[in-house]
This record gives sequence, structure tokens and C-alpha cells, in this order.
Amino acid sequence: MTSALDVLPVTQMPPDGHYGPAGKHGVTARLFDPPALATLAARHGAGAALSAAARVELGLDLADAPRLSRADGLSAIGTGPGRWLLLAETPEDLQARLAALAAHAAITEQTDAMIGFELSGPHARDLLAKGVTLDLDPAVFPAGTAATGNVAHVNTTFWREPGDERFVFLAGRSYAVAFARFVVASGAEFGLELVHRG
Repeated sequence: MTSALDVLPVTQMPPDGHYGPAGKHGVTARLFDPPALATLAARHGAGAALSAAARVELGLDLADAPRLSRADGLSAIGTGPGRWLLLAETPEDLQARLAALAAHAAITEQTDAMIGFELSGPHARDLLAKGVTLDLDPAVFPAGTAATGNVAHVNTTFWREPGDERFVFLAGRSYAVAFARFVVASGAEFGLELVHRG
């Protein structure tokens, strides 16, 4: 059986639209550009001071674990010991807000380096079971849990959002097409809607 991807060059991003049987809507995949993104790495021996500064200056509790934490338009995702990805809702916000942490951490701007994929719907976990080697059952991977690793041979950082069945992935921009093709190929059987947004 011919797939919609079979007629596209492997270097071409799948277009917006519905993939799979008509009338089935099991997964929605939204591609987005993070408004502002940076990596934060605690300087040697400065982990406690960094956490204290983040709490005072940003109201943000930096969980030194694979967890999502949020405060006032800023999200922090733990990616390793003393390391986080930080996302801000507005581009002009991030650099100014992180300046107060510079004495305790190495900060690297990453906004143009990554692209985001948000997967939601009743079959999101079924889709991800084809490429994620972790157990994503809510009892094991509850809302706010994060992970960093390979998904369908693409290195990603991802987390489960609170509320409905929703996962957010950040992947290197140069792998955007490969990850999108994995999402479409794996989700079409459930009925997948692919949407690009800025």
C-alpha cells in the first residue's frame, strides 16, 4: 500500500493536512518554533547558588532531575545533572531574565538550533510507542516528567504536559524533516493531523 510519504523526497517536510483513514482523528501533531530557548549549565560547585538565584530572581524552582518546572512564562526542563533547557514565551524576555544567573551558570542561546513538536490526542502514546523506548504510561511517566534520548534515531528532549494526553519534543532543526516523517509514518494508522505554526 502506497503511503503519502512515498511520493515526497526524503528531504522534504510533509505538508500540513490529514494522514491516514478519512474520519479518524487519533493524533494531532503541531510543529512550532520556540520563541526563545537557551541551555543552562551550573558552574562547578555552583549548583546550590544557581538554584537559589533562580528562585529569587525568576521565581523558578530548578529541579535537578528530568522534570519540567514553570514560573511566569518561563519553563525549565532538566536534561542532566546541573543542566536545563530554558524556554521563554517571548523572545526578548530570555536574555534579560537570565542575566542574573550568569555568575552561577554557563548560558548558551539555542533558539535557532531546535524545532518543537507537540503531539496530542487519544493515540499519541500509541504513535510514540513506535519510536520511544521509555514506558510512557501515566503511572510511570506522569505529567511534568521529562527525558532526553533518541527517538527514531533522532536525539530529542521531551516532556509530558499537564492535563490531557500531550507530549512536547525538541529536536535539532536539521533533523526536523526526519522527525516529522517518523511522526507521520507512525501516526497515520490512527488518523493524524499535521499542523505547522510559528
